Amino acid sequence: MTKVCTIETQYLRQSPGDFIRYLPIDEALFASPLFITSAGRASIQPGAAYPPQGHPDLYQFRWEDGRVLPDFSLLWVESGSGIWETRHGSFPIEADQVGRVISGQWHRYRPSPTTGWTECWVQFNGPLAHELEKSGLFPPTLPVSTPLKPQRFARHFRELLTDLASPDFLNNASQGLRLLGLLGLLDPHEGPAPAPDHDLVEQARRHIWSHSHRQLNVAEVAVHLGVSRRTLERAFTARGLPGVLDEITRCRLNRAERLLRETRLSVQHIVSLSGFGTDEQMRLHFHARHGISPGAYRKAAATPSPVTLR
Repeated sequence: MTKVCTIETQYLRQSPGDFIRYLPIDEALFASPLFITSAGRASIQPGAAYPPQGHPDLYQFRWEDGRVLPDFSLLWVESGSGIWETRHGSFPIEADQVGRVISGQWHRYRPSPTTGWTECWVQFNGPLAHELEKSGLFPPTLPVSTPLKPQRFARHFRELLTDLASPDFLNNASQGLRLLGLLGLLDPHEGPAPAPDHDLVEQARRHIWSHSHRQLNVAEVAVHLGVSRRTLERAFTARGLPGVLDEITRCRLNRAERLLRETRLSVQHIVSLSGFGTDEQMRLHFHARHGISPGAYRKAAATPSPVTLR
């Protein structure tokens, strides 16, 4: 579990009721079973850029990359609609539904450009959150669900956010327990199935993320799925996604980043394990994403920062 937020940050306000707040977590709170790390509300107009700026770097993300968080999160769509994606597929999410972020798992989401949305979220962590994950409360194959009692859920969520937005809010262990009431109103076994017209893209992704360590190319992915390269590229375009080659590259980069951070393998070995053909190829892609070389990325990842591991 990762300790986050040594300094409180608060950004107010884009529209009435909107706020972003990241809370300081002291040692006593970090040792409690369940604690809140951040919360907020944001009104996103149709066609507006997403995600909005103003979050700490650890929490900011680009749609092209998605993100992995150290925390768990509930994002309630107060109005509007959008899309929620994980490694398990693409899921529509609508007003009065809740998306769940699982600590350590890749995800991304955004509002529909035609409807926008108003999102309300609370992030949390603690040993109890991880135990609840193990018990099946956060099934990764169903990241979106409708509360069992939507009106009660909405009322409790709004009350919690109202308190969190107040300058007088005191973050302590009892606040974390308020989350249990929200979690108890979510049915972990009901949610929308992945959109059927996205099946080809999801099959391609599964193949890419299982075989990106090989010298994989777009033509091979298309042959594996039994479709033409043009059909496969069109499926990605219809989803508003970058091309198939971009997905392959993103997967290789993510794999290389993890190996650089978490192992002592040589850069040359990581080039091979990540599916890059040459050192230069990996270096160019690292520079395009991070502006630095793989070696510099490894050094930066090993440098102590305000985000410390416990």
